[in-house]
Amino acid sequence: MSRVMGRLGLLSEVQDLLAQGRSVALHGPTGIGKSALLDALEEQRRELPGALVLRANGAVSELGLAYAALQDLVDQLPVELRGALPELSSAVDDDRLRTVLCARFKALLGDASRATPVLILVDDVQWLDPQSACVIGYARRRLSGRVGLVATVGPARERAPDGDIDLSDLHHLEVPPLEATATIELLGAHGVPAHVAQRLHVDSGGLPSLALALGGAAREQPVLLGRPTPLPAILERVLRERFLAQEEGVRTTVALAALLHRPTVRQLERAGRVEAEEHVRRAVEAGLLTRAGDALRFTPAELGRVVTEAVPAVRRAAWHRDLAEVAPSPAERARHRALADPRPGAALAHELAVAAETSAAAGGRAIATELYLLAADRAPTELGAERVEWLATAVETGAPGNHVELVHRAVDDFLELAATPEQTVRVRLALPELAGSGVAALDEVLAAALTDAGEDDRLVALVLLQRSRVALMESRPHEAGRLAERAAGLFQRAGDRVGEASARSTWAVSSRWTGSGRHDAHLAAALALVPASEPAPPGQTHTSPGYIAARFALYDDRLEEAWTANLSMLARVERGAGMDQVHVLRCLVEVGVRLGRCREAMAYAARATRVAEEFGLDPHPGWFIRALAELAGGDLDVARTLAGQGAVAAQERGDTRYLQRHLLLLGQAQLRTGDAEAARATMARIGVIEDTHGLSDPTVNRWQPELVSALVALGANDEAALVLAGARRAIDGRSGTDGLGAQLDRAEAEVLGAAGDVEGALHLLDRAAKVCADVGLQVELGRTLLTRSHVERRARRAAAARSTLEAAGTVFAELHARPWLAQVRTELAPCPVEGSAVLGRLTGTEARIAQLVCQGASNREIAERQHLSVKTVEAALTRIYRKLDVRSRTQLARIVPARAE
Repeated sequence: MSRVMGRLGLLSEVQDLLAQGRSVALHGPTGIGKSALLDALEEQRRELPGALVLRANGAVSELGLAYAALQDLVDQLPVELRGALPELSSAVDDDRLRTVLCARFKALLGDASRATPVLILVDDVQWLDPQSACVIGYARRRLSGRVGLVATVGPARERAPDGDIDLSDLHHLEVPPLEATATIELLGAHGVPAHVAQRLHVDSGGLPSLALALGGAAREQPVLLGRPTPLPAILERVLRERFLAQEEGVRTTVALAALLHRPTVRQLERAGRVEAEEHVRRAVEAGLLTRAGDALRFTPAELGRVVTEAVPAVRRAAWHRDLAEVAPSPAERARHRALADPRPGAALAHELAVAAETSAAAGGRAIATELYLLAADRAPTELGAERVEWLATAVETGAPGNHVELVHRAVDDFLELAATPEQTVRVRLALPELAGSGVAALDEVLAAALTDAGEDDRLVALVLLQRSRVALMESRPHEAGRLAERAAGLFQRAGDRVGEASARSTWAVSSRWTGSGRHDAHLAAALALVPASEPAPPGQTHTSPGYIAARFALYDDRLEEAWTANLSMLARVERGAGMDQVHVLRCLVEVGVRLGRCREAMAYAARATRVAEEFGLDPHPGWFIRALAELAGGDLDVARTLAGQGAVAAQERGDTRYLQRHLLLLGQAQLRTGDAEAARATMARIGVIEDTHGLSDPTVNRWQPELVSALVALGANDEAALVLAGARRAIDGRSGTDGLGAQLDRAEAEVLGAAGDVEGALHLLDRAAKVCADVGLQVELGRTLLTRSHVERRARRAAAARSTLEAAGTVFAELHARPWLAQVRTELAPCPVEGSAVLGRLTGTEARIAQLVCQGASNREIAERQHLSVKTVEAALTRIYRKLDVRSRTQLARIVPARAE
């Protein structure tokens, strides 16, 4: 089933419809995987004893061959049935012959379907010859319930009026693009690293065939400092031919879209393309574009270049002149004017530079980068100094937004010119902001920058500060602190107030992580230089004193303060650098989850995903943000998948800080899905990292309470007690640890409850509940009640346990904490059939889902009845199939008792 990764839900839906006697039409653009779904359906159906599966493929070259598809189907019938039809290879189509064939083919299928249903699969039904379509449709409609049809419908040019295929009575399903997790799993099976697979997912628009083709190129050409992977020549040729195969109107509209900065349907209509909606629809069907609302995107992005190069230069210039007349902004008008005329000119170059500066100030970093690049390209010889500065500024402007192709074009030109040491250092320090910059490449770039800085205090300080931040990313806080301290002194000597504040903020972070006790003093000094209310330069919000102050508020569980501060910062970075937005959105999700603002956390996480995809950022920060939100208010299986992928990607990138974050979420997801042993190993890895790198502040990661819960579930109470004792010593005498203390109380109550000390456990839980209520840890308050119900149940206080469990459910329902609420409802529900060896191999939730499947419930019906998401049901079915070694719902029904609830 690897070829239908991410399609289990859709596959199940098709199977459900066939079981109900419905036939299905699958729609979607070229390359979306419709044929792979037919392959999977055929494979599953052939596993049934006596099953008969017939398959035909439509082809444009055979559209005029009468009964070609019908002949293919007849050739697959058992030998004893074939003789009932007249010879088709030499048949001359007329109404009488068609009538005979309809009746006889229906009779054949009727005989074949007496014992078991017949399934007909037709690929590219839009190219099926009309004679075959008529006969097949006649038989299918009259044998509904015994003969099922699944047809794929792809894009088609205009057909003859008598060639239309009647699909009106079929159930129509759209095959959607793959989700990122499925694309990553698909490409991971072919050796593509997770962080590269995420980029290819965005570039492919979720089209599996395109993702696989791009993945092959990525494996052969590793990405260096974020450089884009060029298209393989064969894929470029295929995409070019696909574009050229469109009718002239569609080609023109798509070509104009390729010339726009950020194409939209509305802009195409402004350019005079009155049929833009229809043309875009056809381009999407052909796999050339993807559409999100009004916005259009080429799949892959490089296709825009391929399309542009397919248009003659003279025509391109004319179109750019026309587009300049209808451009929606002065910056876009200047861009089109420059692209219409490649000749240098001082006036045009200055106009482009001014437009670039204005766009950058307004947050339009992508167009600003391109305008700076165009200004440098159009600069005549006498503007040599300005040209160097414009190229350096293009790199600085584009790198924080991860505008990779533009940045590298600017760098390539910059390296050909005589630049000052200050400009060279600026360019070198901007390059590490690009996503995909590995640690080894960063070290090389920063070493060169330090050489270029010479004896200039400010330039040396800039390099040291960047090195300090890299050390924090690698969780080397002692080294980070030493570098930040040196940078702060040099900035002070150079009179750079903002640089000194940033260095002292970084110094404060390293001091907090190592537990030196000086972090508050360092942060206060930074805030005295640059108050939290002062906006940071673009791309530097996430290193500013105000941002670090909000982080410390989160660590200390001053949650409302952290929430307000991050909302204020979000308003300032919304049109800024992509990474600034992601950092602030991550903080809002972290704070929101603790406060129990689960719906807001889910919304901010979705927003962070969109920003990361738009700017092409490294994926593992976004995966952490979404996994955190999913754990609180979404789907446990999604969270576990994202955290697992994120841990792998963070380790590949050398990002030890995010590795710890992902391991914490992965361990929580493992624990909550019943895999305590895996959770124990995962949490222990965080402890090893902290010990290795000298991280001693337990408020930063907070993994100890989760490890204790895993150890209690495994019966390792003595080991749990040791972990608790170590965590208690670490917070002894520290301020701002009340929230973590409450989490440790809850964990210790689990230890005491397992040991039979019920009263001691309840005392700790009462204390934990009060602190959680006081500091606003709402989800943790619900967890405390959940733990209390478990303690009561161990003490055989059934009524008290159920009452407390219901109270926990009320808390989780008010917070929209869906996974926690689902756990409560599962615990409140009756247990599955006792004594079933098969069900005994499943968790409680899996057993209930298996039984509902066997009762004929669809995935959506199961989700509604069990208060789960459809994705959770799909993921559970995947686990059930794997555990029970079955591959279909039919096989599952044979071995699982379908007990009514």
